Amino acid sequence: MMIFLAAVSYLPIRKMRILLPFWRGVPEGCFYQDFHQGVAEALRELGHEAVQFPFVERGRLQPDEADLLFPLVEAGQFDALLDLACWGRGLSRIGVSRNGVREPLFDAFGVAYLGWLFDQPYNQAINLVASTRLYGAYPDLGHSDQVRLIFPGLKLRGEIFAPPAIRPSNSCSGDNWWTDRDIDVLYVGNLVTEALQRSWNRRVSDRATVCHPGFCDTLADAVLSEPERSLHLSLQLAIAELSPLPAGFDISSNLRVVESFLRHTFRRDAVAALAGSGVRMRVVGKGWDRLGLPANVEFGAETDYAGFFRLAARAKICLDASTYLDGANDRVFSYALNRAVCFTNAAGYLRSTFGEDGGMCFYSMRNLSELGERVKALLARPEALQEAGIGAGESVLSAHTWRHRVENILDSIRLQPGVA
Repeated sequence: MMIFLAAVSYLPIRKMRILLPFWRGVPEGCFYQDFHQGVAEALRELGHEAVQFPFVERGRLQPDEADLLFPLVEAGQFDALLDLACWGRGLSRIGVSRNGVREPLFDAFGVAYLGWLFDQPYNQAINLVASTRLYGAYPDLGHSDQVRLIFPGLKLRGEIFAPPAIRPSNSCSGDNWWTDRDIDVLYVGNLVTEALQRSWNRRVSDRATVCHPGFCDTLADAVLSEPERSLHLSLQLAIAELSPLPAGFDISSNLRVVESFLRHTFRRDAVAALAGSGVRMRVVGKGWDRLGLPANVEFGAETDYAGFFRLAARAKICLDASTYLDGANDRVFSYALNRAVCFTNAAGYLRSTFGEDGGMCFYSMRNLSELGERVKALLARPEALQEAGIGAGESVLSAHTWRHRVENILDSIRLQPGVA
């Protein structure tokens, strides 16, 4: 039986030895490098030992990596492995034979394996990790149920809610943090205009898996009719509508196509609504110049992760449009760190965490006509806007650093039998 583990902070501190794989092929400027550095720093701050192991290919194992990793694990007495985005899952496929029985390497030496997701579960494949000591860490409270729906055979030791966090050093707000803000409203993110079409109705297959147009339409319609409902609940409705599922039906592949459509639809609708209100905006990323947005919108080229922080520090208000309605992506916390007030539709978890006066504002995809008026009203009150930005920064520093996340994860793993 899978148990959802809550945060604890009362356990006595014991130094742990943590294996931390790192994908050497990660594109320069990607979030992964910054996340990895944040986790490594947090482990050291907490008094634990982080042993980094570089690997070449995401999701695959190289022969020489097996030769290097086996003696390291055999002699290392590791407590756990933290696999960011599950991109090191290929390392889990090293097998060890003992008394005629072959088992995964990390099982053989009692290493807990944490697959730490930062996206939807089908995009960072926790189901492909070979471990009976596997834990899942998710950025959305609904992902626990989603995993059970799309990977019904996956067995986990435990599940932990652990969205991305912030490194305080990524704050680009200087002493003149308010006067330096020359962007009224910022949106950062690419728009794939092709994803705005219901592509499942015209393509034969998505990779090797046949799309089911009826299922995809039902799921998309369920989300769009109730855009404040968590994605896994709409998925349950679509599955029930199609039940019994056809033989060999792959829920995750169909969900992947639909969620991409929803992700880009939410982005387009929120940006278009705000732009249509006349608010001065800067929209950064690919694809937006093809949308015909009004003249009050300034376009910026796609940026890397470091550039994203610099932009956040120049913005008074930042817009977020998400399919993680009961969780958080890294953007909302990074905006807050840089004292920008974030408007987001992800109100399920964040509203309870930040409250109504904690430097974060919440809107509904059902009432986008109100979004522009609320943003303009806040821009007209610069003192209130500054106060909200300060509050947002204080909130994330007090509860949403990588140290907070890592401490929660390690404490949760230590609660399980067999982990000292």
